[in-house]
Amino acid sequence: MPRDVRVSVLLPVRDAEPWLAEAVDSVLVQSEPSFELIAVDDGSTDASAAMLADYARRDRRVQVLSTRGGGRGIVEALNLALEVARAPYVARMDADDRMHPCRLAMQVAALDDDSELFGVSCRARAFPDEELRDGMRAYLEWQNGLVAPEELARDRFIESPLLHPSVMMRTEPLRHSLGGWRDAGWPEDWDLFLRAFESGLRLQRLPELLFEWRLHAAQATRTDDRYSEAALLAARAHFLARALRSDVGDGRALWILGAGPVGKTLVKALANEGLGIAGLADVDSRKIGGVVRDGARSWPVIEHSLLRGKEPRPFAVSAVAGAAARARVRAELARWRWREGADFVVAA
Repeated sequence: MPRDVRVSVLLPVRDAEPWLAEAVDSVLVQSEPSFELIAVDDGSTDASAAMLADYARRDRRVQVLSTRGGGRGIVEALNLALEVARAPYVARMDADDRMHPCRLAMQVAALDDDSELFGVSCRARAFPDEELRDGMRAYLEWQNGLVAPEELARDRFIESPLLHPSVMMRTEPLRHSLGGWRDAGWPEDWDLFLRAFESGLRLQRLPELLFEWRLHAAQATRTDDRYSEAALLAARAHFLARALRSDVGDGRALWILGAGPVGKTLVKALANEGLGIAGLADVDSRKIGGVVRDGARSWPVIEHSLLRGKEPRPFAVSAVAGAAARARVRAELARWRWREGADFVVAA
């Protein structure tokens, strides 16, 4: 292995035998000549550990570690790999995915070219086609459409705007400023990116398609409670509330745009985070004039256009789900001369 490696690829592994060879092989054929692959076996009960050991015997670039006792989870596996990573850049990879041969080289070049960037992702496609449902297709279309750092930061509260295993980051800020990964009861990747954005760190996406994300029934996004709707809501409310405390700190009233299911759950979650919310605003005449209740708490629902004339200008959180709805909200508020980030934020 070269003494000075440019990239440490972190690969957590647990029972990945059906896909592991494809994932590792896609790393080992990278055009970037100077990297190390740090694979962490997290108590696999299949042939994964033996496969990794075989790769390490045959290729000096491969190092294999194991979590204490096994079954510790992705957070401990990643932090263990981060401890021993020697390169200035850390690239994520999962044991069931594939990367394009130029992925590492292109991401290294992007970070080399812009010292202000903390991390860089790339466009991705999901496979196999028969596992791709409408919801996942819309999620990837949304993600792949976010390229510039400002776009990623703007949409950070909707869902994770970056696909975790497609990202390369600078090692030092990841270790020291952010403290690596943590288990907060919600997705460790979204948690990391939200903390990075909160710290003012910049991330961007390369426009090239350099990553393939495998969909299957055993992946964590389908089986782990930390990826449930309740966990996603908790993460969104926690970080959104922290941001709103600084954005709405000058006496401006806080309103939720949208009194549908998303708005109703979000207003309750934000209230649980200690935020005072004036009410909800909607365009649906059937909801206008009603009240959203949560025990002893209640919030009125008003016609959304009434917010336009309020003084001082309120701050709005859009909670109307879907790409088309987001576009309509942004267009309407732009006509009001409201500025995203300064007067409103989109959170669904």
